Amino acid sequence: MDAPPPQPAAGLEAVFFEIRPDLIRRARAMGVADDAEDVLQDVWLKLGVATGPIASPRAYLFRMVYTAVLDRRRATRRASARDTDWAGPHSDGEVIPADAERVLIARETLAEVEARLLALGEPINTIFRRHRLGGETQRTIAADLGLGLSTVEKYLRKAYADLLDLGGDREA
Repeated sequence: MDAPPPQPAAGLEAVFFEIRPDLIRRARAMGVADDAEDVLQDVWLKLGVATGPIASPRAYLFRMVYTAVLDRRRATRRASARDTDWAGPHSDGEVIPADAERVLIARETLAEVEARLLALGEPINTIFRRHRLGGETQRTIAADLGLGLSTVEKYLRKAYADLLDLGGDREA
């Protein structure tokens, strides 16, 4: 049995693809430069939660980019403050031992994530690791692997969804 052919993007997704270059320019203009592709990836992942009709899809998408850039800036500020706070009182080189239970949970979680990534297979495993752990842009990964940017985005969405399911499995 053959799989049905993929349906062309409709609604908000179609507008997203249509104005994608404008959205990237907007993100770059807000100062994220090389992270513009990542900002759009964040927006793309959030498109799935949009419900109901949207009166002005262009304005909605531009606002999503604006919000994603602000979220990224806040996260960077928080991380910087956290790193400063962490380094401040312990700058004398003193190493504080971690709680054994936290270490065990972290190891188990890492093992579960590793298993999920391996189960996803290639090239999803490689793409996810290069993007999230190596910090490479989606565009660079796509060029290196000879894939389209949208294919890399699709694989990343798959990896994120699978890892989010792992979080849901923990709560059960």
